[in-house]
Amino acid sequence: MKIEVGSVINELRIKQNLTREELAKDICEPNALTDYERSITSPTIDELALFADKLKVDLPYFFTTKNEPIYNYIETIKLLINKYKRTRNYEAIYEIVQKEMATAPEKSISFYQFIKWHEGISFFHLYNDKQKAIELLNEVMQITMGKRVILHQQEIEVLNSIGIIHFKTKNYEEAITIFNEALEFIENIPHVNQEGTIIVKIIHGLAQTLTELHYYQESLNYTLKGINICNSIESLYLNAELHLLTGKNLVQLKQPEEGLHYIKQSKNIFSLQKNEEFVQIAEHELQNILHCI
Repeated sequence: MKIEVGSVINELRIKQNLTREELAKDICEPNALTDYERSITSPTIDELALFADKLKVDLPYFFTTKNEPIYNYIETIKLLINKYKRTRNYEAIYEIVQKEMATAPEKSISFYQFIKWHEGISFFHLYNDKQKAIELLNEVMQITMGKRVILHQQEIEVLNSIGIIHFKTKNYEEAITIFNEALEFIENIPHVNQEGTIIVKIIHGLAQTLTELHYYQESLNYTLKGINICNSIESLYLNAELHLLTGKNLVQLKQPEEGLHYIKQSKNIFSLQKNEEFVQIAEHELQNILHCI
């Protein structure tokens, strides 16, 4: 029989003699916790992770009781890892993948590949070991590829991660080769790009690399393409970053006023996303341009 996650939180809280106020402190409002325990509403993934720490259980405890899923554990772990990836918390990602590694193959091969993929990403960022990270990611590709020559969605994303590592280590020519390969796969297999975000990731990586090599017009062509895709699917994902890079390219192409327009837009989008770090970066770029006009 499936058990509501709120009931599990309630049971653990009572066993540990915690009041709702004590458990909710620094996580949510006590009234919100009451609603969670009564299954009126559900906690976010971030809140569940904090509840797990305070209640001294692993996150999986909320999802499995007598080996029966409470709700989709795999998707929840993916959401948590992706959340940490957006905030660049690679220590948290590495900790999760180490906990999940042993049992991931039993859940699904795709999930195992996802976990191994993020092991490679977090390993690179934590230990700055490019060779080992790329070896791990190449192994990840083989988990599901076998002898196939056509890549599936998650494999293309792994390939994109390899391209990003080459970009971050200034191996720009290899990065361009890999990004172009990923683009070719995804443009020839439209069904793997239903959400549109994968191609935007690849385009952004490729455009960044071209800008570093001073191929500003080529980079501009890709950033504008990426912005058009974001607009067509009504997505803010990487939209601000693409606007910022578009502005930089236009400035280098001696079009500072048009560049200023795109950088202002990027700052507005970053503000909407409450990304203060990049708001400041965009503001710095704006001031540099204003001094040159």
